[in-house]
Amino acid sequence: MKKKSVTTKSTNQTVQFGTTAQAKPVESVKEEVKDTVKAAETKISEKVDDAATKASETVTGATTKVEEKVSDVVAKAGEKVSDVATKVSEKATDAKTTVKTAAKKTADKVTASTKKAEKEALVPEIYVQYTGREANQKDIIENIKAAYVAEGHRAGSIKTLQVYLKPEENAAYYVINQKYAGSVSLF
Repeated sequence: MKKKSVTTKSTNQTVQFGTTAQAKPVESVKEEVKDTVKAAETKISEKVDDAATKASETVTGATTKVEEKVSDVVAKAGEKVSDVATKVSEKATDAKTTVKTAAKKTADKVTASTKKAEKEALVPEIYVQYTGREANQKDIIENIKAAYVAEGHRAGSIKTLQVYLKPEENAAYYVINQKYAGSVSLF
C-alpha cells in the first residue's frame, strides 16, 4: 500500500495517512461487542446490587429507628395513661372521702338540731286544783284515751282532742276528731 503525506499550511506539520491496519472479520467484532456488553452488564448489575444493598440497609436501619421510636412513644403513652389513671383514682378516693365527711357533718348537724329542738320544746305540766284536790294534765289525757278505746276505737285514730275542765262538776269533757264527745272524772 502506498503512504500519503499531507503538509498543513498553518502549522507546517506533516501528517501521513496510510492503511497499515488490517480489517477484522465481522464475527470477531461481534464477539468483542458481546464481551464489552457483558462486561458493562456485569458492572451495572454489580452497581445495582450495591445500590440495592445500601438501600436495603438504609431502609432496615430506618425501620429499626422507627420501631424504637414507636416503642418509646408507646411506652411513654402507657406511662401517661397509667399516671392519669392513678390521678383519677386518687381524685375519686378524695371525692369519696369528702362526700362521706360532708354527709357525716350534715348528719351530726341534723342530729344536734333535732336534739336542740327537742330540748327547746316547752312541755308544760298543768295541774288543776280545786277545793283541796289536784289533777295532772297527763293523767286526764290518759283517762280520756282509755275511755275512747273502751268504746271500741283505736288510740292511733285520734287526730284532734279538745278538753273542757269543770272542776265544780268533777268532770273533764272532751271532743275527739270533732265527732266523738264524752267525759271522764277529773279527780
